[in-house]
Formats: sequence, C-alpha cells, structure tokens
Amino acid sequence: MPRNKISRKHTLTHFSLKCKQSVCSPRIVNPSVNSCNTVARKVQCLIAEFKSLKEPIDRVKALLHYATLLPFLDESIRSEENKVPGCTAQVWLEVKMDFEGFMRFRVDSDSEITKGFASCLIWLLDGATPEEVVGVKAEDLAEMNVGILPANSRVNTWNTVLISMQKRTIALVEQRFGDSAKSLALLNCK
Repeated sequence: MPRNKISRKHTLTHFSLKCKQSVCSPRIVNPSVNSCNTVARKVQCLIAEFKSLKEPIDRVKALLHYATLLPFLDESIRSEENKVPGCTAQVWLEVKMDFEGFMRFRVDSDSEITKGFASCLIWLLDGATPEEVVGVKAEDLAEMNVGILPANSRVNTWNTVLISMQKRTIALVEQRFGDSAKSLALLNCK
C-alpha cells in the first residue's frame, strides 16, 4: 500500500463511519468495519443520516449525542486567539497542519448543540487535506438544520465554524508554502 494511503488512514480521527443501508453516522464503531474515507462521501453519509431523522427532536438528540463524542479539552483551547467570531454560542477552534500536510482540528463550545454540530464538522474534516477542507460548501450541509428556533442562528453558527475552519486552513497553507501554487489554488477554491 502506498505510504500516503497508510498515512491518511492513520491520521483520521477516532470517529468512524458505520454505513447501514445508505445511512451513516459519526459513531465510534469497530475499526474493522468499512468506513467512508473521503470528505465528499462523509458529507453524503451525514446528510443521509439527518434526512432519515424526520422529527426535529430526533435531530437535536443526535447532535447532543455527537457532542458527547468530542474529546475533553483542557482550558488552554479557550483562548481569545482560538475564539470563533460571529457565533451565537461561544466556540473555540484550534487548527493545525500535521507534518504530512493533513489538517487537524479541535473544538469546544459552551453550547451542547453547537458542540454536536462541531463534532460533525470535526468528523468530516479532521485528517483531511487542505483542498478537501476548503472544498466543502455550506450549502452541502444545509440538511443539518435541526428545525429548532432560532434555526437561523444555529445555521449561522454551523456556517461560521465551517468558514473559520476553512480560513484558518488557508492561512496555515500560506504560512507553510508561502505564495506557492498550492496556496493560490486553495484560495481559488473558495
């Protein structure tokens, strides 16, 4: 197996995706279970899962469950530098690029529902390439609306965290590669 495929497999987060009749979810499962391994496929699986939850309360329950899957983070992440501006809830986001060029994300929030949304974003994007991170469109995730009021602020938070992940990814690519073709290509993806 090529080195980059092995490395990619080992850089994925502790979340795994269990697909059952085209419905998938970011739950912790047996690592031997086949999992969705591209961001595009994960987006499809997440949308399928939330579409299958017809009642808004079931979507909220799913988000609350996903909030519990986020690892405990010490207070050091709750710095002003990591704060995501423009969110209704307080959200702190840490973005790093590992030595192989994959993006690593950690997030915390003072809202459990926001943590659930963030957990889904972490599952989608942690361990992804910068191109994959920047390639996700907010419109692709519109199905995540949980149908609670004020839905607009929830969607705004979801969108704001995603955009922050993308902007910080682009900044790290620029920092690492300068004005190279890679960073310019990423900026053109937006």
